[in-house]
Amino acid sequence: MLVQNCAISSIAPYQPSAVSPWNERRIVHLYRRLGFGANYDEIQTALSMSPGDLVDQLIDTAAALPDPPNPYWSDYTTDDYAGMNDERFVHLQELLNRWLRNMITEGVRSKFALFWHGHFVTSWEAHECTSYTWSYFDLLHKSAFGNFKGFVEEMGKNPSMLVYLNGNVSVAGEPNENYARELMELFTMGANNGYTQSDIVNVSRALTGWKANQYQCTPAYFESADFDSGSKTIFGQTGNWNYDDVHNLIFTERQNEVAYYICEEIYKFFVYPEVNTDIVSALAATFVANNWELIPVFKQLFKSEHFFDETLIGAHIKSPLELFAGLYKTAELEYPSDYDDNTLGYILYQSMNLGQDLINPPNVSGWDGYRAWINENTMTNRWSFVANFMYGFSEAAKDRLRQTVLTGVSNSTDPEVITDFIAKLYCNRTLEPQHLTVAVQYLKAGIPENYFDDGSWNLYWNEAPDQIINLLIYLSRLPEFQMV
Repeated sequence: MLVQNCAISSIAPYQPSAVSPWNERRIVHLYRRLGFGANYDEIQTALSMSPGDLVDQLIDTAAALPDPPNPYWSDYTTDDYAGMNDERFVHLQELLNRWLRNMITEGVRSKFALFWHGHFVTSWEAHECTSYTWSYFDLLHKSAFGNFKGFVEEMGKNPSMLVYLNGNVSVAGEPNENYARELMELFTMGANNGYTQSDIVNVSRALTGWKANQYQCTPAYFESADFDSGSKTIFGQTGNWNYDDVHNLIFTERQNEVAYYICEEIYKFFVYPEVNTDIVSALAATFVANNWELIPVFKQLFKSEHFFDETLIGAHIKSPLELFAGLYKTAELEYPSDYDDNTLGYILYQSMNLGQDLINPPNVSGWDGYRAWINENTMTNRWSFVANFMYGFSEAAKDRLRQTVLTGVSNSTDPEVITDFIAKLYCNRTLEPQHLTVAVQYLKAGIPENYFDDGSWNLYWNEAPDQIINLLIYLSRLPEFQMV
């Protein structure tokens, strides 16, 4: 059951005011929704920028990143792995580690690639070809901010997708309907939204001929002899339609369905699971007007007063990867001094245990998200992971955390001021008085009360970093810590 979306703000650009100020809370909200959070310095820098300029900077910087550099094994076939089959799994782990590390470091592009991964779902387990998984990873990152129509056209020819949804076995006379159905139902138009079973059949015929040999892991190719060259009727239009024609028909004959559905999916992921139809309709109009370019839609949404509405801040439940990558980002941990590839592998394993297995979503619909992330088992496992994570801080990382707190509280020795600062940094909200009182006791962590009463305690004490860790472990068990 969803909590009702009570946000009433419009799609108009957000203008800070006394009621809706541009402050740390809204900056963290933006960084967490577009990426995986912000550290203290990034928050302070953002305070001197306008909201619109910050949105432009985050999106434009992510969109301008160079294409992911190819690993040496990016085009390996089955023959290349002869005699060293286990190396495939080593290379897969390298790719997963890279993606998670990028979530922590580059943030925004990796978050958008993760969104598209849950939209255009494929799975490593369908083929176990490292080259196919690489080509899919590469496409997600290259196209995350590009032209959506072009993105869809390339996705259907991607070898990972061809195998996952059986396009590779779809031939004239025996078309496979799986990809045709999901192309319309999940990837462009939405379920039962402007197409019929006859359209599915005829689209599948038009898509025949694209092949990928999952047993050899060789590149995808088009086999003209397997293409159905007969007449087909799609959306009431009859012709000798082929692969390109299908996409042209979808994006012309059903442009309103495509625009609304995709903007709805964007809204659900980045804003809230229960959509505001007026906001989505406005985004859809922008999508069509800009010929399927994604950046105008993203900027309109993330610059809007609706996006910054108070009721939507901290209203989403963190996915496991948002939880883990966000911890590393906010704590300013550095690779490889504070964490290494073994650590990244452990995080990915824990994420899988919590229901988010990168490169292996549960089905073609992706992860359900929101409340599905939390149950009595996953909740206790989240607490346990965060505690282990905090206890594992290196001395350098602890000292870096201490320095951030010292700067943020201007060397204050008041435990309540210090606790409030840390809670805002990690939970993005002021704690309720009863929780703040308990949190302060966790910060004090066994230090005799008289040291606080007489002002002799301060953050330079040797015990201070461990006191901060103790507080963070308490905070991690509050509902606010699990929200984004």
